[in-house]
Amino acid sequence: MQQIEFLYLSRADVIKVGISMPEAIAVAEAVFREQGLRRFENPPKPGVHPQPDAFIHAMPGFLPGMHAAGLKWVSGFSSNYKHGLPNIIGLMILNDTHTGKPLAVMDCSWITQTRTGAVSAVAAKYLARKGAQVVGIVGAGVQGRANVLALKEVLPQIKVIKVFDINEEILQQFVTSMRKMLPFDVEKTESAKRAINEADVIVTATGKLAKPIFKRSWVRPGALILPVHTRGWEKDTPARADKFVVDHWDQFRQAQEKEGGYYESLPGLYAELGEIVAGNIPGRENESECIIDHNYGMAIQDVALAKEIFQRAVKKGLGTVLPLMEATDLSASP
Repeated sequence: MQQIEFLYLSRADVIKVGISMPEAIAVAEAVFREQGLRRFENPPKPGVHPQPDAFIHAMPGFLPGMHAAGLKWVSGFSSNYKHGLPNIIGLMILNDTHTGKPLAVMDCSWITQTRTGAVSAVAAKYLARKGAQVVGIVGAGVQGRANVLALKEVLPQIKVIKVFDINEEILQQFVTSMRKMLPFDVEKTESAKRAINEADVIVTATGKLAKPIFKRSWVRPGALILPVHTRGWEKDTPARADKFVVDHWDQFRQAQEKEGGYYESLPGLYAELGEIVAGNIPGRENESECIIDHNYGMAIQDVALAKEIFQRAVKKGLGTVLPLMEATDLSASP
């Protein structure tokens, strides 16, 4: 019997792999195409909720065409800043699709923030109005940054980012750092309404909000709304959009129908984003459509990005190989 070992990749190792945002967007788009062609397994994610503002989710996924399978075990605790910890913490486990043995265990926080931004970029590519020039961001944290860096790759005519955050220090840090990285203006606003009401693409990337604060009436005709979290918008917002799109309908619907779901009722689904990417259903059809796309988070996106990270890490000699079972252990009695 061979011994079983796996590659451990810390967050620093994952970053050193060097996947760029355009490359992450390409992976996300390829995954959506596989989903649209129904070549995937992505069971709705179960979770536990140790705190009122928190979750710990198990996210398994399999892409046969990419020979990628794995599980993300991820927590999101909105109050972690009080403890000097990031909101999102967790592990990604990648498995061999022929034997099931673990190939790698790696940090999932970089994967989560990057694939979330990349998924927004894919949505904007297919659903934003042509020539979109104004992006509104509410929430200047990790996801606000990731979404801006991703959207600039697919919306070449952006002229300004309008951003709001209730934390003035975080807001100013966002503006200062993003102005150094972006080829267009970054403007801070005094309210969420001002960030939203002139935007062609709207990203709400706040923590878990206790009550609705974003109003559908603030949204201009033709805008694309990309909520990173379900909470925050008026509860009838999906029904008041011209097209209601999600990444994975079964998963999103089950999350909303269970106790504690945010939306009291859901409208008929126009399409899953993968169906649009695969060319099965049209995306935006005119410049005045208001479209809301809820990307709740699919494990197959994490698994595909983790597979790419693992392959590059092996080539670059990154990470630490750890033993799981020695050869002698495999034949030993229980």
